[in-house]
Amino acid sequence: MDGFFLKYLLAAAVSGLVASGLLTFALREWISTRIKSSIQHDYDRKLETHKAELKSEQELAILNIKTALAREAAFHAAAHSSFAEGQKATMERKLTAVDRLWSAVVQFKASLPPVLTALDVMNVDEYKGLKDNPSFQKLGTSELSKERLDKLAPSGIEDVRPYVGEYTWMLFFCYQAILIRISVMLHLAPIDPKNIEWYKDTGNRNLLNAVLTPAEMDEFDATAFGKISWLQKRLESKLLAAMQKIISGETFGAESLRQALLIQQRIDQLPTTSRAS
Repeated sequence: MDGFFLKYLLAAAVSGLVASGLLTFALREWISTRIKSSIQHDYDRKLETHKAELKSEQELAILNIKTALAREAAFHAAAHSSFAEGQKATMERKLTAVDRLWSAVVQFKASLPPVLTALDVMNVDEYKGLKDNPSFQKLGTSELSKERLDKLAPSGIEDVRPYVGEYTWMLFFCYQAILIRISVMLHLAPIDPKNIEWYKDTGNRNLLNAVLTPAEMDEFDATAFGKISWLQKRLESKLLAAMQKIISGETFGAESLRQALLIQQRIDQLPTTSRAS
């Protein structure tokens, strides 16, 4: 019996050890699972928090970009509007200047002595006989008086110069200069008959060479009747073409500026007397 009891105690001890081992293993697994679960939960929580922060930062960045783009668009719109208003105002000034300049041309034409029109019904050979013509001699003291010649050039028109540009302005100035010079030469013709042949005058030809093309100069020289009206129409045509470019918003190239400078130089070189060469 003692042996049976001993075996019973031994079996119980073994069973207890096994149960204790199983209990320890189960407890360890449970703790491990809890730790893993706690770690996973904490990781998931931090991951969600990080995702939420990233989303918030992304939304804020997108909002900042949209705000910056909207601000830039508003700036460009304001700048464009300001530029457009400035361009509109500038264009209005240019159109007003063109209108005033052409009005000055019309006024100038109306002020020219009628003798210029009378000369256009003569050929160049008939010009030479004018010095002995009683009617022409009377014009020298009436229609071609110094007082009338002094009033030919329109006053107060130079303020349009910045808006029409140098080329257009010099065409207008040349138009005035050549016709006034012809008028002055005819005024002095009773004193020096050579002035009647104004188309041979060196100063006039230098000025015409600056504003007319070689082909136009050939056409001018070949014109027997209506030299003055031919010249008027050709210069007015060039002036109108320049005005049309201003109205259409086109710009003048370097060649036009070069020609404007040349015209200015030729005007500056005109002699003070009106003696034909």
